[in-house]
Amino acid sequence: MEFWHYLQSAPWSDPEAWRWLAGLYTRNFLKEGVFYLVAAGLMWGVLHVALRRRLAHRLIAQWPSSGDVRREIRYSISTLLVFAAVGLAVLAAVITGRVEVYFQASRHGWVWLVLSFPLMLLWHDFYFYVTHRLLHTRWWFRHVHGVHHRSRNPSPWAAYSFHPAEALVNALVTPLALAVVPLHVGVLLAFTLHQIVRNVHGHAAVEIMPAGFTRHWLWGRFTTTTHHHLHHETAQGNYGLWFSWWDRWLGTEHVQYQQRFSEVTGRAKP
Repeated sequence: MEFWHYLQSAPWSDPEAWRWLAGLYTRNFLKEGVFYLVAAGLMWGVLHVALRRRLAHRLIAQWPSSGDVRREIRYSISTLLVFAAVGLAVLAAVITGRVEVYFQASRHGWVWLVLSFPLMLLWHDFYFYVTHRLLHTRWWFRHVHGVHHRSRNPSPWAAYSFHPAEALVNALVTPLALAVVPLHVGVLLAFTLHQIVRNVHGHAAVEIMPAGFTRHWLWGRFTTTTHHHLHHETAQGNYGLWFSWWDRWLGTEHVQYQQRFSEVTGRAKP
């Protein structure tokens, strides 16, 4: 912390300051990268490699080509670079007292600790829906969001396959929350792991939820792989992230969603 305050007044030419920042940035990148590598690598290895000949519930006519996978991984690396930079900015804001990330659970009470995680999911879902709709306007889709939609038959590696500008938009969800409320470090970790795993799951191209899931009174409020896969196929509708209610309330749920889910989950296993 003392070194960070030193950095605020250190000259740009100070090599020690640059080495310290570079090391911190590298650690941020590696941490994000390991989380993503484990989640996307496991999902891809199991569904797209090990079990690809035995899966009945796949959503794609053909598996992604090696060229598609390489492109998704390249853009995922650039996204991780952006995420690491935003993480460094958040750390600077924490150290200088502009936002608060706390470690002791009792600091803001157990009620806030318990509620803050689901509230972060609700905030992220709302933020994503709004920004996603904006990214589908003509200019943004053509110049930015179209990168993500090159994956018509996505693999789990498409989860972070973003144009750098879109990566920045997605990364801002946490700093914007911290600008308003304090968050426990454990909540931030759980939030990060949740968004990586669910995002990878959304791009798996294989439906793993059971038949009837989307029509259940509770589980039907959660998005499925089919939900987001239809969005990739058509580039229309199903703009939600974790929950399906914004699409239902605003009339953007894809008309084929329920039918497609029923068809896929109704197939007999080979």
